[in-house]
Amino acid sequence: MYLYRFEVIVKEEVIHVVIAAKDDEEAFRLVDVELEKYFLKMPEVDDTSLYEKKRIGQGGGFVLYEQETVLEG
Repeated sequence: MYLYRFEVIVKEEVIHVVIAAKDDEEAFRLVDVELEKYFLKMPEVDDTSLYEKKRIGQGGGFVLYEQETVLEG
C-alpha cells in the first residue's frame, strides 16, 4: 500500500489531494472520486500531477504547507 500526494490544477488554483492506494492506477482513479465527493459539482481539472509517493509500512504521512502558489502563464 502506498500514500500518494497529488497536485491538481483547477482554474489556475492548486489543490492538494492525498490518497492511499495499492498502485498508481488506483491512486489516479481515486483522485477523481475524492474531488467529486468534495465539490458539489466536479470541477474541470486542467492537470493532475503525482507529486510524492511513499510506501506505507508502520505509518507515514506528508507535510502540507499552505503557501501562496502563483501559476505563470
